[in-house]
Amino acid sequence: MRKVIGILLLGSVLFLAACGSNEKSPETTKEKMTLQLDEKNIEADKNDIFTVTGKTIPKASISIGDVSVDADKKGKFELMHVYEGDKSYKIVASKKGLNDKSATVHVTQPADVKDAKQKAENTAKQKAQQEIEAKAKPNAAKISFAMLQKDPDKYARVAYYIEGQVAEVVNDGPTIYLKVNMTQESGTWKDLVTVIYTGTTDAKKGDIIEVYGTIYGTYAYDGPNGATITMPGITASLIRVVK
Repeated sequence: MRKVIGILLLGSVLFLAACGSNEKSPETTKEKMTLQLDEKNIEADKNDIFTVTGKTIPKASISIGDVSVDADKKGKFELMHVYEGDKSYKIVASKKGLNDKSATVHVTQPADVKDAKQKAENTAKQKAQQEIEAKAKPNAAKISFAMLQKDPDKYARVAYYIEGQVAEVVNDGPTIYLKVNMTQESGTWKDLVTVIYTGTTDAKKGDIIEVYGTIYGTYAYDGPNGATITMPGITASLIRVVK
C-alpha cells in the first residue's frame, strides 16, 4: 500500500513539473510597445489637415500633443491633426504599464495649396478693408469725439475714420501705439485718442495722418504717477501719412 501511495505522489510531482515547464515566464509574455508609421513625409491638404497612419500594439494610444486616438484590435491607427506649418511632429504610442514609443513625421503643404490659400486670405483682407473704408467716414460724421469720449465702449467694433496729428509714437514689439489729436481748431489739434496698429508705419510725432479702422472702446494705461489713464481707442487697419 505504501508503495502505491509513493508511486502516486511521484507521478503527481512529475506531472506538475511538466506543466510548469510548459508555462511561459513573465519576461517572455510581457507585451512590448511598437510603433510603425506608413509614411514619414506627409502632405497637409487644402483644409490644413494631415493624417498619420501606421501600426502599434492593440489598444495603444497614439498622440500628437493633446490630440490622440486608440489603435484598433489589430494595432492599426489613423490620427488626424491640424497643420501648423512645415515642420516635424512627434508621434507617441503609449499604454499603461509599458514604456512609450515615439517617432517623427515631417509635414509640408504643396506650393499650389499655399498659394491658393494666400490668395484667398489677401482677397478676404482687401474686401474687409474696402468695407471698413466705405463705412468709416460716414460713421465718423455721425460719432463725434464728444460722443466717443463719453462712452467709447458703446461704439466698440464700429468702423471709424480720423484725420489727426500724431502727438506720440510708442513701439511695443509688433504693435504700435500712437497718441493722436483728432480735432483741428484754430490751427491747433486737440481731442486725444490712442490708435492701436499691428504693423509698420512711417508716422512720427507731428505728422498728419489718416486712420481707417474700428473703434476699440476704452483704452487704459498707467500714467507716470501710477494712476490709470483712459481715453478712446481706435484699432487701425490702415494708416496713411498725409504730411
